[in-house]
Amino acid sequence: MINALIVDDHEMFAEGVRAMFNQSDQVSVIASTINGHEVPELVRKLEVDVILMDISMPILDGLETMKLLHESHVTTSVLMLTMHDSFGKIKKALEYGAKGYILKNATKNELLEAIRAVSQGQNYFHPKISHQIFEYFKKGSKPDISDGSISAREKEIIALLAQGLSSHDIAEQLFLSEHTIKTHRRNIIHKMGVKNTAELIQTALKKEWI
Repeated sequence: MINALIVDDHEMFAEGVRAMFNQSDQVSVIASTINGHEVPELVRKLEVDVILMDISMPILDGLETMKLLHESHVTTSVLMLTMHDSFGKIKKALEYGAKGYILKNATKNELLEAIRAVSQGQNYFHPKISHQIFEYFKKGSKPDISDGSISAREKEIIALLAQGLSSHDIAEQLFLSEHTIKTHRRNIIHKMGVKNTAELIQTALKKEWI
């Protein structure tokens, strides 16, 4: 069972999400709060696997709550759940450590997929947001790294990773072998000095490459 904590000032929405899931979904909303200041303590007291975090809250907004979690050394995965789909807010949330971003008008199946992915340490982006990230990256409007060591093919792979695609899916889309894609991923991670794909995407966003 995946234990979720909802941080949202719309209590009716939080109750709606709680009522949405049942035992067969393997997701349980074990608590909710409207106050971001309470989140670190709740995470410590409860066995929380995923935090569903709204951005716009009156006491402490989602982005400030993300900073508080970082300062409190809380490493629980965070899925941003909000009506905001502006690219700036997406980037800022990921820079602060969010694992995923999904809109409040997502379907139950999309929300389930997002929660399951984030609970396993994977990134998840709502399809609308994935397309926005991919299109922005594809335009090539942002500068490459200073030594130019990231190739055009590697840029393409980073963009596809940002959509949440696996090595197998990327291999099929680019008509390459899965082994080749995995080799590219290792090379990209080494060049960028990051530990995993999550850090890779967060670093690419922070440096405004995508």
